[in-house]
Amino acid sequence: MLTPAALSADEASRYHTLLQTHSGTEVALRAIRPDDKYQMLDIYPTLSPRTLYMRFFRVIDAPSLEDIARYTTVDFALQLAFVVTLGPEQRMVAAGRLIRATAQSKVAELSCLVVDDCQNRGIGSVLVSELFKTGHRWGVDQVIALVHSENHPMLRLLKNQGYPCEMLYDEGEFTVTLDISQEPTQANSVSYQTSIGAMHQVV
Repeated sequence: MLTPAALSADEASRYHTLLQTHSGTEVALRAIRPDDKYQMLDIYPTLSPRTLYMRFFRVIDAPSLEDIARYTTVDFALQLAFVVTLGPEQRMVAAGRLIRATAQSKVAELSCLVVDDCQNRGIGSVLVSELFKTGHRWGVDQVIALVHSENHPMLRLLKNQGYPCEMLYDEGEFTVTLDISQEPTQANSVSYQTSIGAMHQVV
């Protein structure tokens, strides 16, 4: 098997691809840009309290444009940040990123969010899948995600990526660790119900 070419920070900042979800929805995925702050500011009022709580573990106050600008102005040596857009109007429907401490770090933390009216359509899955594939080319071998214990769709999504996966439960949240240095396989997509049940038995 050929090893994919390494992805530099400059290449990551210009990344763009077209993808299709399991439901057949065509989406565009690209690197986040500073001017995305305006569309993100418009998105915030459309997010439900539950979506905010599952993402941030609390309902956050409405951010200012300056707050969002810090999120959309990215050093691609430290953050691999993508957005997903839908339709000819390029409406932003999801955003996600891998964050690492240094440009040489092999470990990164995952965060992502899908707007309410586009959840359960496979958009989060293609976003995370592309982050993992390009993240390995970017130099990351291990991804860590902190997931609220009630966020069953996100736990299922991570398991279904097919990478070796460990879930540790503590005080209402799971620390999910995935080895993206290996090829994803169907065998690693352990059933969600069995995995979570086993974790609660361990705890």
